[in-house]
Amino acid sequence: MIVADVISRAMRMMGSLESGRQPTADEAIDGLFALNTVKRNLFGSLIGQRLSPQPTGLSSQQAEAGGEYQIPAATFTLTLPANPRSGSRVGVVDANRAFALNNCTIARNGRLLEGAASNLTLTNSGDNRRWWFRGDTGNWVRQADYLTAQDVIDFPDDLAEFLPYLLAVAWASEFDSTLRPDIIAGAQRGEQAFARQYARRGGNQLDGPVTLQPQQAPQR
Repeated sequence: MIVADVISRAMRMMGSLESGRQPTADEAIDGLFALNTVKRNLFGSLIGQRLSPQPTGLSSQQAEAGGEYQIPAATFTLTLPANPRSGSRVGVVDANRAFALNNCTIARNGRLLEGAASNLTLTNSGDNRRWWFRGDTGNWVRQADYLTAQDVIDFPDDLAEFLPYLLAVAWASEFDSTLRPDIIAGAQRGEQAFARQYARRGGNQLDGPVTLQPQQAPQR
């Protein structure tokens, strides 16, 4: 599934796009912006924990899920968590805007990193990044906006199919649309599905279903 598919289906759910017609260029731009807003809101709520700033050592650090590491003005290696859960998140901050002079190496620790089976060296000053762990592919995925309507959705297909529902609910007010109850229910099921797979859980909690109240996100 690509971004354009999500936008088109959400517009049909809102009654704003006739069957067989494609969104205009302006509608596609608006839809891309709205979908990126929906995506950003998933992180720290339905996907993993909120990131908190963490200090580091002088030249290296073992990262823990939930940390956003402030890298000093020195050549540095940050090693990603060894046993991440699906939805675990971690970030790195070029606190001194010095990566061009003092490179920062992200050690993948046995997992894929941005789809590659190799460590990642950050060499651009100000290159702050966040990643989330997709357990079904064993990949630390870079947390980033979609750039074009042709971008591939970076969630599993069984979760991506809920994105049009979530987008329709978030976008409907701009079209003055009244959504059918099944569309709203689909968005609620989508929230539950994302939470079951990716929401933060304590060390002693089972990966059981997460129950949400209607139109309410899970507690952080």
